[in-house]
Amino acid sequence: MYHWRGKDLVAPLAAAIHLGYFPPRVETEEEFRFLRRQFLPFGQALKGAARGVLLPMGQGGGGEAVYILATGKKPDLLLKTLAQMLPLLGEDPSNYRFINCQTYFNREKSGKDQGGAGHCGWYNRIGQMVGQVQRGLL
Repeated sequence: MYHWRGKDLVAPLAAAIHLGYFPPRVETEEEFRFLRRQFLPFGQALKGAARGVLLPMGQGGGGEAVYILATGKKPDLLLKTLAQMLPLLGEDPSNYRFINCQTYFNREKSGKDQGGAGHCGWYNRIGQMVGQVQRGLL
């Protein structure tokens, strides 16, 4: 599950890349603009009423369910509640990964490889994050 504040399209893009609808990397601003013009569910940010709603996006190549969750500015209580509900629903919490898109981006800003400059770099960092999730590194 990719979660984010809900103000931009980071998690919806991550889900689209994870599901194979969008490529993990773009080389030019033109490619980025083309992808931006495509219909992307929840790509226009989410209103306050939609925050806290777990949104199923599809099933990944490995059979894993892919979700997005807009958490607002303070995700801790919401995520803790979700994690503690899993055993009550008969689910094993170790089968779920909660990926904080904002934390990943903050960490990557201080790193060396930022995936390039401008919109392409931003998009490519999302692709890098998804690749790490798919390889089990995040």
